[in-house]
Amino acid sequence: MIAFTVVGCARETAPEPPNAEALVAESVIVKPVAEIIPPELPPPPAISIWDAARAGDLEAVRGHIDSRENLDEPDAVDPLKPTPLHCAVASGHKAVAELLLARGVDINAKRADGLTALDIVLKADPESSDEDRAHRKGIAGVLVRNGATAAKHK
Repeated sequence: MIAFTVVGCARETAPEPPNAEALVAESVIVKPVAEIIPPELPPPPAISIWDAARAGDLEAVRGHIDSRENLDEPDAVDPLKPTPLHCAVASGHKAVAELLLARGVDINAKRADGLTALDIVLKADPESSDEDRAHRKGIAGVLVRNGATAAKHK
């Protein structure tokens, strides 16, 4: 026969219940990892988004889009305060305009003089060639299909 002696394991009095304050734990806020560690964004290109739009530099415009710049921000340096879309259409860069429109820019934003992108592309230039007028008409078509309106006709 085997006998065990247990010493010091039994209590003669019941332990005191914890008070309510001891039971209240600090609330823990759990956030998704994406909120804690922001994604690393590529640095914006060296050329400004407005100059890239004026030059028709699609890669630089994409770089600005990837760095999450405000695509409707007016150019603070230019007194007309054009957006990148205004710059693209004024310079005749249809591909840049299409890229900006695909990213949801404000198609009816106005420059400081009150002109929209559609107004700018429709402005008659008596010295422009038939080819240039046809190209601008193509840009105007893209703008109209995407919901552009002319400020002069509002």
